Amino acid sequence: MSTSDNEFQKALDLGIAGENKVYEYLKSTNSLVMNTRLHKHDEKIGPRMHGLAGSVVLPDFVVYNKFEDKGNFAVDVKVKKSIYPIGNKLCFTVDNKFEDYVRAVQIMKLDYLALIFVFEDNLYFYKDSDLIGTTVYGNKWSNGTVYLFEHNKAKICG
Repeated sequence: MSTSDNEFQKALDLGIAGENKVYEYLKSTNSLVMNTRLHKHDEKIGPRMHGLAGSVVLPDFVVYNKFEDKGNFAVDVKVKKSIYPIGNKLCFTVDNKFEDYVRAVQIMKLDYLALIFVFEDNLYFYKDSDLIGTTVYGNKWSNGTVYLFEHNKAKICG
């Protein structure tokens, strides 16, 4: 295995561990949780919906609650090693799959998209409405528009 393959595998393992931690948290705090990560994806591109309307990347989980105050929502997990200074704010970033996640929420008629950032062993719970803006990156991690969520310790959950 090459060095870049090893780095990719380490990042993948870290991401899966973070997703598993969030899955356990969601199951302990919500009525029902669907793990969309387990949907078959032969194309090696991750779980998606396909059809005449195109292709939409699915977020990691879909949460259904019997109590209206919690709502029904989709969750995507982002494991972060750092937060990024954008302007005068420190931000978590999400690549352009964010657009597909929002579309999936609309198609599934859910109440909102949640993004849970795993950072320094904490879970930060954000809603899509917490988006503060976008910027453009061109580096080895992201190329194109990235979506910005301001780092806020008040968002720690679990």
